[in-house]
Amino acid sequence: MISTTRVALLCAIAALILGATQTTQAALLVYEPFDYEPGSAILGQGGTNGGFTGAWREHSSGSVPAGSFMTAAGSLAHPSAALPTLGNSAILTGEFGTLQPARDFAEISGADGTTTWISYIGQRQGEAQDPATTSPPNMYPRGVNVGVFDSDELAHPGRPERVGIGNSSNADENEWSIIPEGSGGSREGAGAANPFTNLAWAVVRIDHIGDHTVDDNIYMWLNPDPNVEPDVGSAVATIIGPNEGDPDISFDYSGIDFTRPFVGNASSDRPFGVLIMDELRIGTTYADMSGTQAIPEPSTLVLLTLAGLGLVTRRRS
Repeated sequence: MISTTRVALLCAIAALILGATQTTQAALLVYEPFDYEPGSAILGQGGTNGGFTGAWREHSSGSVPAGSFMTAAGSLAHPSAALPTLGNSAILTGEFGTLQPARDFAEISGADGTTTWISYIGQRQGEAQDPATTSPPNMYPRGVNVGVFDSDELAHPGRPERVGIGNSSNADENEWSIIPEGSGGSREGAGAANPFTNLAWAVVRIDHIGDHTVDDNIYMWLNPDPNVEPDVGSAVATIIGPNEGDPDISFDYSGIDFTRPFVGNASSDRPFGVLIMDELRIGTTYADMSGTQAIPEPSTLVLLTLAGLGLVTRRRS
C-alpha cells in the first residue's frame, strides 16, 4: 500500500512538473511542424494543435487548388543543422492557380513594449525566367511569401496584412525580404547575397511601440546561431518607424491572428511560384524560435510521471 505521505509527495511533484512545463511553453504561441502523412493534402488538417484555433482553410480572398498544398516527407534543416526540427515539411505550388491557405490563432495584441518573434525555414523554388529579358530583371518575379494578418483590420481598414516574409511580385531582386502590409513598394530586401532561392531559416523580430497608430520596428535575420540571440545591428533587413517614405501609412504589426502563405500562379510570361517551408513558429522570445515542442503535453507528462513514481513506490513497498 502507498502511504498518505507518499501520495501527497507524488501530487506535489506532479504539480511542480505541471507548473514548470507550463512556464517553459507559455511564450511559444504558435507552432506548425507540418507533421502530417507524406503525400497528404494539408488543407483541413491540423485542428487546434500547436496553438492554432482551427485547421488549415482557404483564405477568404483566395483558394487552395487540389494538389497545391501538400506534405513532403522529412523536415527541412537549418543550414548548420543546429536547429531542432520535427515531423515533415510542406510544398506549396502556384501551378494550379494562385495559392492562399490560411490558419487562425489567438490574437497577439502587440502591446507597447512587447516583442513578437516569427520564423520559418523556407526556399523559393520553381521555374526561373531569363532576368535579362524581363522588367524588372528578376528571375522569379511572381510573389511567394508567408504573411501574418489582423482579421479585425484595426490598424488600417481594408489592409489586414501586417507583414510578409519572402518576396513580392514585381520585386526587382531575387532576395529574402520583409514586406509590410503586403506592399511590394515598401519591401525591404536582404540584398543579392541572400537570394530567396537559398534554403534559409528566416527569423523576424517585431518590437511593438505604442498602440496600433504608432509604427513598430521590425528586423530580419537569415540563419542566425540558434543558441545566441542576434543583435539588431546584425539584421539583414530592417524597417524602423516612422515610415518616412509615406507618413500617412503606419507600419504597425499588432493584433495578428492568422497566417497566410501566398504563392503566385503563372502570369503572362512569368512562371508560377513554388515554396518549400517548415517549422513555422510565433512566440515572444528568441528561444521560442530555436527550441522544439517534441515533448508531451503538460497533462500527459504529469500522468507519465505519476505512473513512473507510483511504480517505483510500489516496488519499494
